Amino acid sequence: MKDPEPLNAPSKKRKGNWKWFVLAAVIILAGVVLYRGWGFTQKQAGTQRVARMEVPVQVTPVVSKPLTYSIKVTGDIMPLMQVDLIAKVSGYLERIGVNIGDIVKQGQVIAQIDRTDYLHKVREIEAKVAQARAQLAELETGTRTEELRQAEEAVKQAQSRFENARLQHERVIELYKRQVISKKEADAADMEYTVAEAQLASSQQQFKLLREGARQEVRDATQAKLREMEAILEQERTHLRDTKIVAPFQGEISRKYLDAGAIVSPTSPPTPIVSLVHTATLKIIANVLEKDIPLLKTGMKAKVQVESYPGKVFEGRVEKINSTLDLSTRMLQAEVYIPNLDRSLKPGMFANVEVVLLEKPQTLVIPREAVVETGSEISVFVVEGKQAVRRSITIGYEQDRMVEVLKGLNEGDQVVIKGQQLIKEGSTIRVIEGS
Repeated sequence: MKDPEPLNAPSKKRKGNWKWFVLAAVIILAGVVLYRGWGFTQKQAGTQRVARMEVPVQVTPVVSKPLTYSIKVTGDIMPLMQVDLIAKVSGYLERIGVNIGDIVKQGQVIAQIDRTDYLHKVREIEAKVAQARAQLAELETGTRTEELRQAEEAVKQAQSRFENARLQHERVIELYKRQVISKKEADAADMEYTVAEAQLASSQQQFKLLREGARQEVRDATQAKLREMEAILEQERTHLRDTKIVAPFQGEISRKYLDAGAIVSPTSPPTPIVSLVHTATLKIIANVLEKDIPLLKTGMKAKVQVESYPGKVFEGRVEKINSTLDLSTRMLQAEVYIPNLDRSLKPGMFANVEVVLLEKPQTLVIPREAVVETGSEISVFVVEGKQAVRRSITIGYEQDRMVEVLKGLNEGDQVVIKGQQLIKEGSTIRVIEGS
């Protein structure tokens, strides 16, 4: 018979298992610590390798060369002048002497309105003016010599009658006082004296008027009437002239709206007869940026190109510059005139215009790609040995991707034009060739 197993045997077995568990945990923990330490070491080594890495860049030297600064704009070619000719008076359109494409001179008759009624009106007013002038001339010339002589003779006769009547009146009064004659005879003598006195005064006044001429107010009224009639005559003559529609400037007929036989009128809306454009000189409206306004001057030459004539350059010049900016665009409008005597350019063509604003015989320039803008700071990276050094610069004008450098660089400095985004102050660089 076997002896029974001791009661404490299972406890010994459990103690052995715990030893193995602790040993395994220690081994795992040591592995983790070693792995993390190895990873940190590798990261530091990688950082050191990156720090020692040379960044490839492309560079170009700062050069001194002439710089031409110009503006390039586009616009539609327009006629220098353009107008629709309308009738100033109403009437029957008798004839039109032009067709589309005809070249006309300034003052040339384009069309003729029937002038019969206007001519009759002018002749009627001319007759009235002549009558008014004759009346004024008679008043200003005064009375004729024969009339003055007759009036003077009348005064002398009236004076003689008056003297006789006065003497007779004095005798009759004396006789009446002495009661030689009756009261009736005295009254008759008194009446004759009064009548003679009145006749003398009247003849004297008539002689005075004839000698001095008409009263001033009569002459003034006659002059005013003459001036009125002359003004009406000039107005009617203007209406007669307006029956001819003439070209206000030399140009080309671009449209014809009516034919002979039409009824025309200046009342609203007036119907145009033809459209006249001046094409010997054309113009282009150029919009100029606010920063370029100080450089723009009248008389500057302009180069004009159109698609219809590839490679051909037409010469123009800046003729007019507006005095105010367009508030919606903050730009200034300028007019470029282009001689077009051969009429090869046509209104409506689209054109490219270049105006040279400034020419510098020698200045420092760098490619636009070299410029780094950080906020308000403008800088470039300059190669010094194998390092990139940031330098702040002051720039001027720019033309064709070349930027003028006013301050911060010297001729011959090597500036980075590619690879700036990979470097910073003090970065180690490696210059490579390329375009």
